[in-house]
Amino acid sequence: MNIEPHNLIDPLREKLPHLIRHEKLYRMIHRQLMKKWFQYFVLFFIIGSICSIIYSSFEESAPYHNILYAFNYLASFIFTIEYGLRIVAAPVQYASCNHAWKARLRYLFSFYGLIDFVAIIPFMVIYVYKETPHVHLVVLAYVLIIFKLIRYSRSFQMIGTVLRTVREELVTAYTACGIMLGFSGILMYYIERYAQPQTFENIGDGFWWAIVAFTTVGYGDIYPITPLGRLLSSTSA
Repeated sequence: MNIEPHNLIDPLREKLPHLIRHEKLYRMIHRQLMKKWFQYFVLFFIIGSICSIIYSSFEESAPYHNILYAFNYLASFIFTIEYGLRIVAAPVQYASCNHAWKARLRYLFSFYGLIDFVAIIPFMVIYVYKETPHVHLVVLAYVLIIFKLIRYSRSFQMIGTVLRTVREELVTAYTACGIMLGFSGILMYYIERYAQPQTFENIGDGFWWAIVAFTTVGYGDIYPITPLGRLLSSTSA
C-alpha cells in the first residue's frame, strides 16, 4: 500500500500552527513583562510592601493593621501572577535552551526565580497560619522582597555589573581579610586568655575582637590589656 507524500505532511501542518501559537504567546508575554508600564506597576507593589512592613512595626499602625494586611496580600497576589507569567515566558528569556522545560527550570533556580518564589510564599501560606504565631515567620519572607528591586532598578543592575567585573579582585581582597581575621583572632585569644579569662573565653571571642578591630567600629566591649596584645592590636588595626 503506497502512502502519498502529502498524507505524511498533513499531520505536521496541523501541529505547526499550534507550535507557532505557543511561540507567539511566549513572546507576547515576554514583551509585556519588559514594558515600562508593567515594571512600574510591579515596582509600586514592591515599594508599597516594603513601606507597609516598616510601618507595621510601629504602634501607630495598629488601627490600619487590616489595611496593611490586605495590601500585602494583594501585592503577593500580583507577584504570584508575575511569577507564573515569567515561568510561561522563560523559553524566550533563555532562548539558548533547547527545550521549554529546561528554560523554565533554569528560571526557577536562577537568582531572580528564587526571589520571585520567596515573594509569593506569604500569599500561598499566610491564609493557613493567619491566626497562629507562625504567621510572623511567614511575614519574614517579605524582607527578601527588597531584592526584587534589583530587577527594576538600573542603579542596582549597574552595581551588579561592576561587581561581576571586579569579582576576582574582590575574592582576593576578601580572602586576604579572612586570613588576617583568622590569624589575629586566634593569636589574640592565646595572648589574652590568661589575663582576661572571662572576656576571651574562646577563640570566637578572639574572632569578634578581630572583626571589631578590622572594621574600626570600636564597641569597647572587648579589648586587649596585655602589652603584647596591645602591640598586636595596634599593628593589625
